[in-house]
Amino acid sequence: MLQINILGVSHRKHETTYSILREKGQPAINFVHFISPAVVVIRGSRQVTKKNSCIIYTPGHRQEYSNYNGILLNNYITFEINDPDFVGRFGLPENDLFTVSDGETITHIMEWLAWAVADKTEPHGEDIVMQVVALFEMLSKLHVNNNPSLRRLLETKQRFISLRDEMRSKPKDWTVEKMAKQVWLTRSRFTVLYNDFFGLSPNADLIRIKVAYAKKLLTDTDASILDISKECGYSSVEYFIRLFSERTGKSPLQYRKAVKR
Repeated sequence: MLQINILGVSHRKHETTYSILREKGQPAINFVHFISPAVVVIRGSRQVTKKNSCIIYTPGHRQEYSNYNGILLNNYITFEINDPDFVGRFGLPENDLFTVSDGETITHIMEWLAWAVADKTEPHGEDIVMQVVALFEMLSKLHVNNNPSLRRLLETKQRFISLRDEMRSKPKDWTVEKMAKQVWLTRSRFTVLYNDFFGLSPNADLIRIKVAYAKKLLTDTDASILDISKECGYSSVEYFIRLFSERTGKSPLQYRKAVKR
């Protein structure tokens, strides 16, 4: 079930002299819609945006932008979400500018979200999730649907994301060869696309997924370390313990004690 925790949201925020620099970004997704032109620095390059330009900063990514000619008019939302592939599911650029044609609808959604977060008379959790999803669906429609090459790329990436969902639910029996076969590609082509989509190799991601799965089992169950090792696809419990310790800084038993405490 999708869960969203909004850390900040604003609609039509107007500033006359404003600049922000977050070298280490934020521990959450930050979507910014520049209603008026703004100055944005991306990969060291200073750019003046068009009206209705957008950027989606991923957690931990550097953020730098400021007003243009003494005005900054924008919408923004910063939120945590329990789906690490959320942005990718919509085929939207990450940490890069893109432009949309319908800025008013974005503003209307942001206005409702700002009201829902401020309203303490009743919970709006499910409606907030629906509105955030609707926002990203609209952005995807405006940015992707009219571009055949982007649409084909999104369809491919969605197959990869579905594969990752399967791996997360049960990582035990996966290999890189099996992953490639699942999306009808050769291992070499699959590896190249996987790196492009997710920024790491399929083998490195599989290990990361197995460690995350082990953490969940250690937290939510009383299964033995041996059984958890097998559920993560490792026949050698000694190797599993060593790998887990290298990745987390704690042995599986130490990790379980820490989270239980």
